[in-house]
Parts: sequence; structure tokens; C-alpha cells
Amino acid sequence: MKKEILDLSRQSKLVPIKKINEYTIKVFGVGSVGNHLVKLLAKTGFKNIEVYDMDTVDTENIAVQGFDFSHLGMNKVDAIAKIVKDGTDTEIVTNHGQVTEETVIDAEPNTIYCCVFDSFAARKIVFNKLKDMPVVFVDGRIGGFNLRHYLIDCSNKDSVISYEKTLNTGAVSEMTCGEKASAPINYQIAGKMVMNIINYIAGRTYVKRFLGNVLFPKNDIIIEEVRDTPDEPTIDEPTDTESSPEILTERIDPILASEGLGTTIMEKENGMDMQ
Repeated sequence: MKKEILDLSRQSKLVPIKKINEYTIKVFGVGSVGNHLVKLLAKTGFKNIEVYDMDTVDTENIAVQGFDFSHLGMNKVDAIAKIVKDGTDTEIVTNHGQVTEETVIDAEPNTIYCCVFDSFAARKIVFNKLKDMPVVFVDGRIGGFNLRHYLIDCSNKDSVISYEKTLNTGAVSEMTCGEKASAPINYQIAGKMVMNIINYIAGRTYVKRFLGNVLFPKNDIIIEEVRDTPDEPTIDEPTDTESSPEILTERIDPILASEGLGTTIMEKENGMDMQ
């Protein structure tokens, strides 16, 4: 049987294939966002991918995650490894088990650490092992119609302090079953995160912090790290002069205040149980 080779020709002018494969991407959590993230990374041409998760595939995962019925009962890391192998012929490294304070996570050169665990406590464990090190940490969060992602230079003290405040707001409440995740939102944030990682590696302007809502995209907040590159595309700057829909109410937002992004945001979060 002829071995198929992943044809990347249609994205060859958009993605610097050789450059992205100078990096290893480690993904912590392959559930609602992480499994789509890993699949997109592989389909974009990343070859060096390592995943961590303690869960198995259950029936409730099929609709919103990238698994299907044939994966029921499998460890999620093994299931996503099979999906990636079948779809791209890329073999990824898997780690099944809970990430704890005792888990060894070293800051390795040319490695980007993506954390999409479904709790702040788990994020803190991973981030605390990497902060102050010369590595990049990526965080993706969902909840209801909300999505957020961060790209943090762990060697930058101000960036570390600002990001840590988003882990200690005390403002998270448990969302009811039926509003925790949806496949379109999971795909959307995974795509944003992968493209942002590519832009970072390619030396293009990238997003350091994105706070958005799929129902009200005009209210999205985007903080960029602008880089001067000859082929930099023109991107319209977000504006806060648009009038917001009347169904929203204004409130003090501790995350925005702590990050220097103003003190109010339109109420559309309901506590944001970000997974």
C-alpha cells in the first residue's frame, strides 16, 4: 500500500514549514480545545508535538471534541495520537496521567507550552514551573460564548505578573451542563491559537492577549506585539467607540483592570467557567 505524504503546498506561502519545525509544541489538556489544537497543529505542518492528559473519551465528549464513537473508552492522548497519525502521518508523543506538582516539566529551548486544562489550578501548576524561564506559554480558555487566549513570554516579568492576575480573580463560577462548550467555539479558538503561534514563530505581529465573545465580536479586546516585517498584512485596529447592544450591562472587570485594559467590560460572561 502506498504511503501518503501530507501535502502542504496550498499553505506553503502562509506557513514557514521549515521554521515551525525548529520548535516543539507541548499541549497540556486534549479535551474541548486541546484536541482541536493538536489536530490543527499537525495539519499545519508541525511535526514535534507532545500531549498530556489524564482523561478517557466519554460519550459527552463526542459532540464538542474532535473524537468519534470509535474512540470511546480510549485514553484521550492515545485517541488524539491516532487521529493525528491517520490524518497527517505524524507521530506525536503522549503522556497519560494527571499533571501534579511532582510532574517534571522542564523549560526546554525552542519549545512552546500550550495549556488548555479545564481548571485554573492545573494551569497554575504548569505555569509556575515555567515562569521566569526563557520560554513561551500559551493559554486558551472557553466558557459559554466567551473565548480568551494568551501568549506569554515567561522571561518578561511584567507579562508574568499581568498573566498571573488572571489566574487569581476568584470570579469563576461553575457553568451548567449545556453551556460549557460547543464545537464551533472550540474550533474557533483552536484556530486562533495555532495561527498566533505561527505568527510568533514567523516573526510577525502576534496577539499577546485576546478577550472575545462570539456573539459580540465588536467588543473583542486584542493586545498585540507589533513587529516590523516587510510582508506584514494590514490589520484594522479594534475600536471601543462602537455603541454596545442594549442587552448588555456594564460592570467592573478585575482582569481588565489588573491588566491595564480599562476598568469595565460589558456583562456577557456569567462568571466565565473557562475550560
